[in-house]
Amino acid sequence: MPPRQAHQQSKGAGFSRREVVAAAVAAPLAATAAPGGADAAFDPPNRAAGQLRTNPAAVETTAGKLRGYESGGVAIYKGVPYADPPVGNFRFARAPALTPWTGIRRALNYGPVCPVIPEDSRDRAHDVFRFLAPNGQPSDAMEDCLRLNIWTPVARETRRPVMVWLHPGGFRRGSSQEFLSCDGENLARRRNVVVVSLNHRIDALGYTDFYTDMGESFSESPAAGILDLVDALKWLRANIERFGGDADNITLFGQSGGGYKISVLLAMPEASGLFHRAVIQSGARLEVHDQETASRLTREILRVLDLPPGAGSVRRLRELPVAEFLRAAKAASDAVRVQGIETSRWAGRSWRYQPTAGTPFLPHQPGSTAAMSEAANIPLICGSTRNEISPSGNNPHLEGLSWSGLKEELEPELHGRTDAAIEAARKTDAEWRPVDVLSVLLTRRFRLSAVEYCNRASAVQDRRVFNYLFDWRTDLFDGRPRAYHTSDIAFVFANTERVAEQTGGGERPRALSELMTRYWSQFAAGGDPNAPGLPDWPQYGAATRPTMIFDDVSGVRNNPDAEIVDLFL
Repeated sequence: MPPRQAHQQSKGAGFSRREVVAAAVAAPLAATAAPGGADAAFDPPNRAAGQLRTNPAAVETTAGKLRGYESGGVAIYKGVPYADPPVGNFRFARAPALTPWTGIRRALNYGPVCPVIPEDSRDRAHDVFRFLAPNGQPSDAMEDCLRLNIWTPVARETRRPVMVWLHPGGFRRGSSQEFLSCDGENLARRRNVVVVSLNHRIDALGYTDFYTDMGESFSESPAAGILDLVDALKWLRANIERFGGDADNITLFGQSGGGYKISVLLAMPEASGLFHRAVIQSGARLEVHDQETASRLTREILRVLDLPPGAGSVRRLRELPVAEFLRAAKAASDAVRVQGIETSRWAGRSWRYQPTAGTPFLPHQPGSTAAMSEAANIPLICGSTRNEISPSGNNPHLEGLSWSGLKEELEPELHGRTDAAIEAARKTDAEWRPVDVLSVLLTRRFRLSAVEYCNRASAVQDRRVFNYLFDWRTDLFDGRPRAYHTSDIAFVFANTERVAEQTGGGERPRALSELMTRYWSQFAAGGDPNAPGLPDWPQYGAATRPTMIFDDVSGVRNNPDAEIVDLFL
């Protein structure tokens, strides 16, 4: 049976070693890496206008003039600074305000990306997705990474909705230019919106918490990376109308780690009023570190470097070369991981660097009643993909998995609930094979987080919430990747042809992309995805859980995976 025919629309989130391997499957397929670029250069202030290129797309910002370039009716500006470098005394603190410049700054190349803890190497010689989407030229990594990118239609007759993309990668990796699928040109052109993406501090540089143990002088450290996002949004509020955007109509949208950061921004009092709608794609985050967990990581960094607690040690950490600091941060993370410290079901792994709740800039957990009330006026789209974890992508033998083999695979994950989980999955879709059930059950955390986030958000009076499940699968590699983690990105950016090595290209993915970009841009325009000619997408309610299923034939189903969700939620 062809993979598309074999795939049925259906209903239906702890990570283990198997999930880590599966993540390695999903990430390379997500996109071919885009080329990086060095820091933007300047034109001399006395250069004559006649010497500039045709269509220079010059714009005057609050800090100085920028020159971008035009492509197919879209003006593009890359590597635009929104704050000064967070170096020296500003490491682990809020970045200093942007220093104005003279002359014209060329905004033609993506900027540097944040340095992060190196990942352990893995043998990926047999990674089919590495073959499909090889890595491109990496961008320069440096602490001077606070840059944003803008795509805006050249015609400036009206102020357009602004869609700000926050990149995936958890709180620990990634960049705005990592994936070709995240390029904003097609979305800006086809939906008449202004698209923005940005780089900011992540991982240990963004989220090492010195406040919990050392006090108010370090209040910014647990959320430095999120404060970068706040400062970028403040830059947009002051400047985006110069690029044809509407500063009073800004939508955040982000996938995976981008969704995590949106969840945190929705809970931050200082971010209030800086954006007006939110789209969380496979990244609903209900909890981040509490102070005890964050403090353990910080104490381990000091132990690794044989430094005592105190402000003097933070000064020493600020003086270290960034590579040396990150090596210590990795050793600390590894030590906490070995300790096997348990966290709550929604909080993520204890050894990963992430924001800390209960601190001055994030007083409450993102999923708390107080945080949900903080965001009561922000309409929300929140969802996930059917098969975030796709274990057979690099292991085709799993396609022939037996039902008894499925139980052996799942028991270490489900600890006595294996039979009930398999039964729930088979009730969701009777035509699923064992490998389909394996994928969906390994994926459950993403779906459960999305449903629970929607449950809590919709409980706030009059808040507009819309839930979805992306269930489209590529025909490539016999459909083994399924509706994998990040597979929806190209569709919301109108980039299914740009990354045809992932989607297969052609009319089939293009038709779904047309639908999804209409919904996303309509939502950005007015806070409701519905529009004439589109299938009706009702607001979410916890009683019936109406869910838009995105597939070759899209439509809403109530409680599409009730058996699985009710078993685990």
